[in-house]
Amino acid sequence: MRITDKDAINHTEAARIAGTVLVAVLRGGQLSGRQKRKIDRIIAGAEEREAALAKDRKNN
Repeated sequence: MRITDKDAINHTEAARIAGTVLVAVLRGGQLSGRQKRKIDRIIAGAEEREAALAKDRKNN
């Protein structure tokens, strides 16, 4: 679940991740399993989006 500079996260996805982390901080500072899975889904969606864009760029 590590996010690096090389991840394909746009500003909307970053805001969703920040909101999830903020809720965790307000509730005691620990991410629940559900919150971790939510962040993982956001990252997976971003990776799929970027892969589709790269494939489209390659085909054009």
